[in-house]
Parts: sequence; structure tokens; C-alpha cells
Amino acid sequence: MTYPSTPGWTPAPRPGLVPLYPYGFGTILGASFRVLKGNPKVLLLFVVGVQTLAMVLFLAAIGGISFAAFSRADTVSPTSPEFEQLMWGATAIVLISSLVMAFALSAVTILAQGVVVAEVAHAALGERAPLSRLWRRVGPAFWRLFGYSLLVALATTLALALLAVPAVALALVNTPPAWVAFVFVILAAILGGLVVYAWLGTKLFLVPSAIVLEGAGPIAGIRRSWALTRGRFWATFGVVAILAVITNTAAGVVSGLGSLVSQIVIGLFIPFATGAGGEPSAAAIAGSLGVTFLVSVFSFVVSAILTIVLSAGGALTYLDARMRDEGIDLRMQRYVESGGASGDPYTVERDRAAASPATAPAVGHPVYAAPSPAAAPAPSAYPEPLPPRPAPQPGPGTWAPPAPPT
Repeated sequence: MTYPSTPGWTPAPRPGLVPLYPYGFGTILGASFRVLKGNPKVLLLFVVGVQTLAMVLFLAAIGGISFAAFSRADTVSPTSPEFEQLMWGATAIVLISSLVMAFALSAVTILAQGVVVAEVAHAALGERAPLSRLWRRVGPAFWRLFGYSLLVALATTLALALLAVPAVALALVNTPPAWVAFVFVILAAILGGLVVYAWLGTKLFLVPSAIVLEGAGPIAGIRRSWALTRGRFWATFGVVAILAVITNTAAGVVSGLGSLVSQIVIGLFIPFATGAGGEPSAAAIAGSLGVTFLVSVFSFVVSAILTIVLSAGGALTYLDARMRDEGIDLRMQRYVESGGASGDPYTVERDRAAASPATAPAVGHPVYAAPSPAAAPAPSAYPEPLPPRPAPQPGPGTWAPPAPPT
């Protein structure tokens, strides 16, 4: 016996990364790590893979440019006046090339952070979005993210320059009181810099999420993050501090273990690979460089994974802040219940109002408009109402209630 299927039935929506209501501190920390297993093809294969490939190309390019630049000095005697010029030129070439490629590497890292933000936004709605769908969010926001990173780099450089000016001036005086003041200036700069860094890092923690999910520019994203963290500074700072401590500690442990392993390997095998003169052979040098290279790449892979965790924490903090301030959890619930037909829930209300077309009046229902005081009343388009029908009188044989007694 077969039963008819219920019309309009749909399966229950897939549970999302976080509940669709304001969540707490522990949920943000747990979901920041849990996001890694939600969409591993994107986060591990693409985000980590692309960053690792960019890092490998960066190291290979720096090594090749350094070898090509400094090898020219080997053809000139160290006592020759041209030797110093070649060394300065090679150093300048390596520095400029490193700076340019560092910008390219930072662009890849910024792109990876944007993909993580988009993935968290879809995972919160119970969606496992492919890379093409995530790119539709991240692609238009790439240059805005890159512009924000340039602003941060410029502000950091100016701050370091301002802190270095009094220290350099005191060092040039070269007197005992000046050196005492130099020590105090350095200590004050370190402590004050840490406080300012923690404060600004917390207030700007939500900027990438605002740029990717709201389409804000760098300055608008800064204002948006500043507003969303108002009144919840310490809660945001707790997320930033704990995730930063966890990720930096894990990265430091992995880097330390990698350095220890590389030193053990080099110490065990390199002394036995020597040339005729007792010096390390070319194979020994190549082996030591290869071990160091592999350790650096492995450490970078771990750092890239931990960067995903930190970026996911920022996106989750952003969603929680908007749930508490703007109630977007209700729009997220409507999106899930409608299967995505209700539109992007992360768009700001003013953008939603500007993007939605004016609703046309329904056919058959007149639209009321207040009459102008100077205009004469328009004649009615409806016919005059009919007079009321008289009540029927009881005829013969019709039962009627008895009259009340007098």
C-alpha cells in the first residue's frame, strides 16, 4: 500500500555552523576550529594549498634572484673597487625584489582570508558552498581588502618611524643620561605599542568581514567594525587574545620542533659529506638547504591553517555582533526556511531598501490618495447604493411569537 506524498514537503534544513541566534564566547571559539572540517576541499586544499604554493614560489624566487645577483661579485676580486659597487647593487636588487614579492604573497594571504569569511557566512546558514560561489563574494572585494591591508601597513610604518625618531636622537647625543633616557623611551614604546596594538587590533577585528559580506570600502569597513565593537570591546578582545595565543603558541611549537629536527638531521649527515679539503661538499650544502626549506614550508602550512582559525573567529564575532545589534538572525532564519529565496541575509538594511524595486499595487484594489484641497471631489466610479429592503411581514399561516401580556 502506498501513501500519497504530502504536497510542499521539504526535508529539514542542514544544521549550520552556529545557532541562528546570538551565541556566546565559547561557541565562537569552538566554531572557529570546527569550520576546518565543514568544507575541507576549499579551506584545506585551496586556501592552504594556494598559500603554500605562493610561499614556495616566493622562497624559490628569492633564492634564484639572490644567487644571480651575488654571483656577479664572484667574478671580481674583493680588492677591486667594482666589488663594493656590485655588492651594493646586488643587495638593492634583492631587497626590492623581496618587497615586491612580499606584496604579492600578502595579496594571496588576503585573498585566503576573504575566502574564509565567505565560507563562514555560508556555513552559518547550513550551506557547503563550492569555490565558484565563494569567489562571487570574494572577487569583487579583493581590491578593497588589499587597500585595507595597505592602509594598515602604512599606519604601522608611520607609527614605527615616529617611535624611532626620539630613540635615534637620544642615541646620537651619546651621553650617559641620554642612554638612560634611551632605555626608558624604548621600554615605553614597547609597552605603549602593545597596548595600542591590542586596542586597534580589537576595534578593527571585524573589518574584513564587513568588506566581504557588506561590500564596504576600507574606510567604511573601519567605521563599521568600530561601531559593531562598541559596547562589546572586552568580549571581542577575549576572542582575539585567546585565538592569538593558541595560534601563536602552536606555530611557535611547530617551528621550534622543525628547527630542532633540521639541526639534528644536518648535524648527523652533513659532517660525513665533506670534500677533499675537509670542507662540506656541494651535496652537503644542498642537503642542508633542502632540509631547511622543507621545515620552513611545513611551518608555513601550519601557520596557514591557524590563520584560517583566526579569520573564522573574526567572521563569527561579526555575525554575533550583528545578531545582537540588528537582528540579522531573523533574516538568516527566513533564508534557511525559504531555501535561499528570501535574498542575501547579510546585506545592510539600507542597501536592501535601495536594491528592492517599488512594489506595484495589486490588480483590482484601488490605491487611496488624499484629495487635493483645491481640487473638486471626483465623481464616484461606483453606482449609488440601493435603498434598504423592507423586512418581510408575516402572512397567514406563518407562526409568530405571542404578544406580551398587558
